[in-house]
Amino acid sequence: MYQMGDQVVYGIHGVCRIVDQEKRVIDRKTVTYLVLEPVGQEGSRYLVPTHNAAAMSKLRPMMTPEELEALMGSEEVRQDGWIREENLRKNTYRELITSGDRAGLLRMVNTLYRHKREQNAAGKKVHLADENFLRDAEKLLVSEISVVMRLPADQARTYLRTQLKAE
Repeated sequence: MYQMGDQVVYGIHGVCRIVDQEKRVIDRKTVTYLVLEPVGQEGSRYLVPTHNAAAMSKLRPMMTPEELEALMGSEEVRQDGWIREENLRKNTYRELITSGDRAGLLRMVNTLYRHKREQNAAGKKVHLADENFLRDAEKLLVSEISVVMRLPADQARTYLRTQLKAE
C-alpha cells in the first residue's frame, strides 16, 4: 500500500504526491480516499477512493533511474509500431495514454518521432491527431522522467528525445 509522502504516477495526471488520507461519509458509508497533489501544480488535488479497484489501478509507483534506463534501451521500445489505419491508430494511442503502460507510451512516442521525421523529409505534415497524441504522451513521460532523473522539465524532454533519437 502507498504511504503519505510517496510519489506516484496517477493515470493521465502524471506525477503526484500522496499528501493525506481522508474519510468521508457517502450514503451513510465511510469511504477512505487518498489525497493526491500533482507535482508542480499546487492547489490541485485528486481524491482516489481506496475501495475502488479501478481507481486504485491508475496509481503506479515511480520508476527508478535504473528501470527507466533499461526501458529506454529495450527492444520493446525501439520497435516501429506504426498503425496505418487511422481509426485503429487513434483508438490504440488513446488506450495507451490512459493505460499508463510506460513501454507502450515510449514505443508510441518513438514511432511518432520516426513518422514525423519521415513526413518532414517527404515535405509532408503530420496528422493533427498524431501531434496531439505525441504531445500528451510526452507530457506524461516528461513529468515522470523529470522526477526520476531529477531534471527540470525542459531537460527531461531533451533527455527523452535524445534517448529516442528524435533530435
